[in-house]
Amino acid sequence: MNIESAGGNGELSRLFSPIKIAGLELPNRVVMAPMTRSFCGASAVPTAEVAAYYAARAAGGCGLIITEGTVVNMTDAHGYSGIPALCNDEQQAGWLQVTDAVHEAGGKIAIQLWHTGRLGHSRAMSGGQPLAPSAIAAQGLFRDFGDRETLAHDLPYEQPQAISLSQIDRVIEDFSEAAQRAVAAGFDAIELHGANGYLIHTFFNNSSNQRSDKFGGDVAGRSEFAVRLIRSVRSAIGSLPLGIRLAQHAVNDYQWVTWADQSELAICLELLKSAGIDLLHSSGYRMDAPAFADGESLVAALKRLSGLPAIGSGGITHSNTTAESFAGGVADLADPAVAERALEHGECDLIAVGRGLIANPDWADRVESGDWRSLAPFDASMLATL
Repeated sequence: MNIESAGGNGELSRLFSPIKIAGLELPNRVVMAPMTRSFCGASAVPTAEVAAYYAARAAGGCGLIITEGTVVNMTDAHGYSGIPALCNDEQQAGWLQVTDAVHEAGGKIAIQLWHTGRLGHSRAMSGGQPLAPSAIAAQGLFRDFGDRETLAHDLPYEQPQAISLSQIDRVIEDFSEAAQRAVAAGFDAIELHGANGYLIHTFFNNSSNQRSDKFGGDVAGRSEFAVRLIRSVRSAIGSLPLGIRLAQHAVNDYQWVTWADQSELAICLELLKSAGIDLLHSSGYRMDAPAFADGESLVAALKRLSGLPAIGSGGITHSNTTAESFAGGVADLADPAVAERALEHGECDLIAVGRGLIANPDWADRVESGDWRSLAPFDASMLATL
């Protein structure tokens, strides 16, 4: 993949240098991380307030915005309350309102397409049952920020239904149709959510995928669902940049390891790359956290093994993890020089910022000006509003 870049000025010259990926020109390497906000109501339609939320980050200098996870159907994919979708005309019109606002503010925006899989819950699916490669429940407790009752009570994850071959075909079609709608809604790129224990990710992992058919078994078999999905989406969107987010662990279980070593990951990445992926996005509680026995981080391994551009994420803006912040923990602001060094050392090509951009829509502009110490630290109470 051809990546073009040019240097900038100052101590953060790499972070604020332009880059071109698969024809998409970005003014800097700052990416707004996809973060579920749950403000789209029962209809899953983005509102004018959602459009203003994203446009403010574009106006504040963010190079690329990746939306919150957006589900591809309103049944088995829609596992949380208030999350957005892209599977009907009303939702498409809502997202067009968002992209128009972001483009008017001078920004670029990608949509993250999502199926919640076994981490969703029937209470958000009109009684439907979560889907997974195998009928194995996730560990831990279900939490839904759009459904406050789940935060006050211990609600275990449900046992999912093992997805059938016909359901696999239908879900792949759902992703492709959502991708076509994303093109019509004016998005500049598409990201598939293949991380954090959701449906695509559970196919990769041999503890959640115990199938004996062509979608299970060895690494290649466990990658087959993603490969077919990517090919279908690629056919639907033409040359629009297409990325995928990947993770070793799930949001509910940091001990849940997907690829035992780099050789397994290399096999998976070669298949995803051949299917049509342009960009890889790591997900984890810390960008530099060791993902393998030799201490290599996931994002460094993704970039090295694939030769594709990679987005690093996790613990970029604060001294604690996202989970600790959401639980009410207090953290110090992190020096952006950490992100600059990761870029300089070739560990990644772009940096995803999450909590920093919730607290400060103009995070990018203020960091570029050298004013990062005056940024507002993230506080969990900020999740209550856009």
